[in-house]
Amino acid sequence: MNNELTSRVVKKIVTKHPNIRSMVRNHPYAKVVGMAVVKCLEDRLGMESDSVSDELLEEMVEKGIELYCEKEEHLKRTPVVEQRRKLLCDHLHKIAMEHMAAAEG
Repeated sequence: MNNELTSRVVKKIVTKHPNIRSMVRNHPYAKVVGMAVVKCLEDRLGMESDSVSDELLEEMVEKGIELYCEKEEHLKRTPVVEQRRKLLCDHLHKIAMEHMAAAEG
């Protein structure tokens, strides 16, 4: 797990939602969304922290939080946190691919 990438993701989350700063480690945005973003970028796309643009990171965090809010009831019924992350990661992978294709073209 890339600590630098994780800290960048958490920083983006706290910047967007400063009210969760004191409880960020236990908040679903960090535990589920943040880690889904990190796993998607590292495991699925094989990217390192320095190759991830701020724009991509910001878009993935924003879209991840939106997805979490849309699917919150379904995700809460999923008992294992890792499975919740995987569900979000599937959607985030598509978002990342679209962002990178738009950046290239």
